[in-house]
Amino acid sequence: MKEKPIFEEVFAQLVSQPKLLLKVLLGSALSFVPILNFFAFGYLYRYAAQLRRSGQIELPEWTDWAGLFSDGLKFALAGFVYCLLPLGVALIFSLFLSALGLDALAYLLMLATFICVSVLLCVALYRLQMRSNYKDLFDVVLIVRMAIMKGPNLIVPMLVFAGICAVGLSFYGVIFFAGFLLLLTQTTLTYRALETAK
Repeated sequence: MKEKPIFEEVFAQLVSQPKLLLKVLLGSALSFVPILNFFAFGYLYRYAAQLRRSGQIELPEWTDWAGLFSDGLKFALAGFVYCLLPLGVALIFSLFLSALGLDALAYLLMLATFICVSVLLCVALYRLQMRSNYKDLFDVVLIVRMAIMKGPNLIVPMLVFAGICAVGLSFYGVIFFAGFLLLLTQTTLTYRALETAK
């Protein structure tokens, strides 16, 4: 992969992966079901870790289910800190704005928060995989700074991710899994290029 990953090339490589449809369908189906969704989370975590090490886009097989579940717990912890908590706070503010008749502003707040926390989650996962130290998840200032530093490079993937989510919201399992697969690929390669350039 080039030093600065180009989104179009990353996307083309990702969609040309062998058995992509089967792997995405399995991950999407698992994402729909509580508890079983930890296996899908684990697959995403494992894929990002493998991508960080090798720099090569290669989807892993669905094997080692116990390991997938364990990795899924790591993903879920990062998701709770960087997605659910901020989205909960944003929801409270958006309900307040809606009560004031500012529905459009409330919608924009939720959309902006969703896009930002999705990237923050990807950055937090990358940071966690660097040292496998859970304390790194709580270095919020560093993770936010990392996200801001490469934010301009991630605008297109963020907008594509938001578009995928907006179009297919009723199929949230497919959207979650496929969308994060794409966003994780781009963010992991972006930060890996920065890390290996040092």
